[in-house]
Amino acid sequence: MEYIIDTSNGVNLNWSAKGKDRIAQNVLNLISTFKYEVAYNREKGISPAILDKPVNIMQAAYIAEVYRVVQKDEPRAVVKSVSLLGVDEEGDAKFKVVIDI
Repeated sequence: MEYIIDTSNGVNLNWSAKGKDRIAQNVLNLISTFKYEVAYNREKGISPAILDKPVNIMQAAYIAEVYRVVQKDEPRAVVKSVSLLGVDEEGDAKFKVVIDI
């Protein structure tokens, strides 16, 4: 089943999510977390080295990081595509990630 994740919506955890919805939520949480933010697993998440880079470099690095973290930490999901939706006025990039579960 295909899921579309829009990072501009933020992370609103559904603590009772089950099955494929739980896996999709796990992916959203992974791609919204930077390394060093998880207390007992400092390597979990997207590398903060992509911050403050030119948009084209940041975009390519973020896409590579999404594939890496999903493959490593949530192998039940397969990333189909990642695309930049835009950058807001504060400089935060928003992405659309399509996964298959």
